[in-house]
Amino acid sequence: DLDVKATLAAAEETLAARRAAEVDDLLLVCQWADLHAADPRRSPDGHRAWCGQDRLVEIGGDGTPLVQELCLPELAIARRTHTLSTRAVLADALDLRHRLPRTWAILLAGDCEPWVARRVASASRRLDRHQIRIVDAAVADAITGESPGRVLELAAAKVIEADPAAHAARLQAELRRRYVGCGR
Repeated sequence: DLDVKATLAAAEETLAARRAAEVDDLLLVCQWADLHAADPRRSPDGHRAWCGQDRLVEIGGDGTPLVQELCLPELAIARRTHTLSTRAVLADALDLRHRLPRTWAILLAGDCEPWVARRVASASRRLDRHQIRIVDAAVADAITGESPGRVLELAAAKVIEADPAAHAARLQAELRRRYVGCGR
């Protein structure tokens, strides 16, 4: 029984609530990573302790904190997702928080779609902590006013601009990979 005005207001409220819920999810994933950032093979006094085979691993890109590897299945169970899906969310969240701080701030404010920010984080993961600044600056300026497709195209272009040698190497590898084959 909503009129036109109330329907549009409800649509805006729903969008804000959905974005806030997705941001809350990313914040919880980051909190989980923070709680599992200590080396599990060391006791609190710094001596090596035996705690099974758990170890610190790099989930995100260069410059993100290490996380205990065996904490991922626990989080995946709580989120009711596959471990690889949970690992991808954690990598994106850590990249956004530690490597793309301007984009992270816009995301926390609810001014962009979380899935777009996550795709940017994923696309720029190969860059080091210095090269990523080019991507963060460009995306932060565009993510609130441009369409998702334009933002992702811009991010891809900035990844190439930040590391043209790696892009050229990927192109050469792709050219070498092409072949024609016949089956039975």
